[in-house]
Amino acid sequence: MRGRSRRPATAFVVPTFLLGTVALSGCSVSTTSTPSSVSATPTAAGTSTPGASAPELDLQLRPVLDIANAQAGQCGETPPPTPDPTAPAQLCSQDRILLYSLGPAGVTGARVTSVEATITSRTPQVQVKLDAQGGASLTRLTAEGMLEPTPRNRLAIVSHGRVQSAPTITEAIDGAVLVITGFPTVEDAQRAVDFLVG
Repeated sequence: MRGRSRRPATAFVVPTFLLGTVALSGCSVSTTSTPSSVSATPTAAGTSTPGASAPELDLQLRPVLDIANAQAGQCGETPPPTPDPTAPAQLCSQDRILLYSLGPAGVTGARVTSVEATITSRTPQVQVKLDAQGGASLTRLTAEGMLEPTPRNRLAIVSHGRVQSAPTITEAIDGAVLVITGFPTVEDAQRAVDFLVG
């Protein structure tokens, strides 16, 4: 945007994304310094190919409507299929302890252009880059969510039929790069990438 500097927005979360504590942030550019890319976005063949059509990523970003402790039988060992993005859903956390009531997806994997594990300023992270429509949807979703009371001020990261994390939104994410941090090592970040694109 002209005449306005963009700065990263960050929200911290207690739940886990595969491993470790997660921070969710976004910015108009991927980093201020050049990141060391560990793995480019796999396509159907498993490599990054310009112009190649990759399968849609199993990823949804959904507003959280409510959170409750899961009761016996609500969260089976086998995750359900990823739900219809246009409909509300009830999904369990990855550890099957919490049950989330979620609104329709604001962003889906169809809007993702690449997913990379990188290391910037010694911080392992996963960068999920969105197209223009996905970036605009993420900005709207986080701008609306930050004004809501708890727990509606959370954004659920849904993949493989589970809520992988639900960060609290403290600021609107202004841009088309979603950054997930909090991984102990770059190998952990890479495992998250493999999980998302697998």
